[in-house]
Amino acid sequence: MIGVRPAGKDRVQVDARYEGHEQHGEASFHVDPADRRIEWAAPSGYRGWMKVDPDGAGSRLTLFLETIHGSERDYDIAATLGAIRMLVESEV
Repeated sequence: MIGVRPAGKDRVQVDARYEGHEQHGEASFHVDPADRRIEWAAPSGYRGWMKVDPDGAGSRLTLFLETIHGSERDYDIAATLGAIRMLVESEV
């Protein structure tokens, strides 16, 4: 992901760079502040959600990802998860 912009209620415009190619498209994106949950989905079949729950003195992040495993390689998926983990664990 290299950019995301609002595109109306529960919609975003997405810019991504993958294996040297840039792609642009639209996806759904829904935020539920009361449930502390974010959901997204792309027409390609990629979708997911994440939710933050209290956990003792801290918080617990639950992440769910689903993709149609066709041309994606296992290491590409592992790299995406690794990048998400790095961002979540960093002090921003």
